[in-house]
Amino acid sequence: MELSRSTRISKLEENIARGFVWLFAGLTIIILVWIVGYILFRGFYSRQYIPYDVLPIEETVIPLEGTDDQGLRIIVNRKIKIRDLTESQLNEIYSKRRRENWGFYTRQDLDVQPFALKAAPGSKEFADAAARAVLPEGKEFSKYTSFVSGFDEMADMVAKTPGAIGFVPSDYKGSLNRVKTVPLRRFSVFFSPGTVKIEKNKKLQELDQEKLQRIFQGTSKNWLELGGIDLEILPALYLYNDSFTDQLEDLVSVGSLEESGIPVFTDKDKYFDYIASTPGSIGIALYDEVHDRDLPSVPVIRKETGPNLTLSFLLEAPSRSGAWGGISYIIINTLLLIAFTLLFSTPVGVAAAIYLVEYARQGPLVRFLRMGTETLAGIPSIVFGLFGRIFFVQILGMGIGFLSATLTVTLMILPTIVRTSEEALSAVPGTYREGSLALGATKLDTIFKVVLPAASPGILTGIILGIGRVVGETAVLLYTLGSSYELVAGPSSPARVLSLHLYLLFSEAVSFDRAFATGTVLIFIILIVNRMTTRMIGRMNRMSGK
Repeated sequence: MELSRSTRISKLEENIARGFVWLFAGLTIIILVWIVGYILFRGFYSRQYIPYDVLPIEETVIPLEGTDDQGLRIIVNRKIKIRDLTESQLNEIYSKRRRENWGFYTRQDLDVQPFALKAAPGSKEFADAAARAVLPEGKEFSKYTSFVSGFDEMADMVAKTPGAIGFVPSDYKGSLNRVKTVPLRRFSVFFSPGTVKIEKNKKLQELDQEKLQRIFQGTSKNWLELGGIDLEILPALYLYNDSFTDQLEDLVSVGSLEESGIPVFTDKDKYFDYIASTPGSIGIALYDEVHDRDLPSVPVIRKETGPNLTLSFLLEAPSRSGAWGGISYIIINTLLLIAFTLLFSTPVGVAAAIYLVEYARQGPLVRFLRMGTETLAGIPSIVFGLFGRIFFVQILGMGIGFLSATLTVTLMILPTIVRTSEEALSAVPGTYREGSLALGATKLDTIFKVVLPAASPGILTGIILGIGRVVGETAVLLYTLGSSYELVAGPSSPARVLSLHLYLLFSEAVSFDRAFATGTVLIFIILIVNRMTTRMIGRMNRMSGK
């Protein structure tokens, strides 16, 4: 049977409307998935571009001058999460006047404890050569360096001392199972003096792996192509050993450096003379050799990837404004703020809703109170923050701390809890009340034993909204909570919660990776709270027969 024209038009309009609904629903889901997915990806996966004064060419065994084919291994305590060290970092650890901290290298808040070998008969030659390897020229061991008399003692002390670093000979026969060997990076890129000068507002600032590949593969011919001045690129090399050659070939993606057409020197002095006297030239040499000859160098950017949100990040205490350590204290502070805010706001909010629905005469005054509550629910949080700063912090003299922040946040979420609770109570059928009263129950018994259980899913929904606002607010806490990353110790203690920590990590450019990891933890806390509350609401609905 053929449909009438009006029916066909109605069906077409319905299909178009359905199509728009699906389109916008799909776009919304895609946008939400993309946002949450990106945050979670960056939260779990760290990606950093860090400038170093040396190339990513590693040496597990460091040759020692003045010894008979003897080498040096750097060892650290196994709890230190370090991938490798640069020569300048090793020099600082052993010679710095103040006590060094591993946070500068691994973001672990752990004092460095360096160990060195005491010069004694039988080991003096090695001890002197090792000192020359780990210390800058003309420097002595720092006062924080502890000396040991033998290699077994060195390995044992490094294994059992938190933050320890030491060294042993490359042919050491003892066990190194309880320590970790750390490779050293010692090779720098250097240039002729005229290559990195400023000319027409251009100067070579840094290099990365891609630029090095273009240089040594010959695809870039002029320094202008890499951000430098108008000079021909002239690479030259001195191949220190087979390991150096193999790693450099992998770094610049060249099959064989000796067959690449790049000048390769066998005499080190001639090599440095060539680089120093040839405009546009570039070479690679040991860090200390480059600096001893006062030749210019530029940083090399290394891409470092790895896990971001780790167990240690969750369990360690924060340090240095969150740049080191973890967020354990901040998670606890967040949970405490949620708990105490709900402790203050839930009884007051639900009691106010009960009064407005069950006891108050529905007149102009009640309508005015509802309008005021709805208005307060829409006020920006920064206004509540200013009020809390003036009233609780200054007028009442509570100071910036946990109690001032909790009371301010309580006032902020109170209108939401009152309105949602009021709507939930109003939605309970009047027959429930009438049946309870007809059975002889008092009004108070009816409210607590009949009305509140029936309205509890809606009340819990309001509490969830309140929790979400507590967890996500930043502006109100900036004025009342402070920014200390220590654990809350009392009502007047300044503190920091996850949302505020996330904001400060971004705004102060402390660490974007740590900011994303903190955001990921925040998302999971909200998901867990929502899931637990949803299950609770479902159970209450089943118990009430809904």
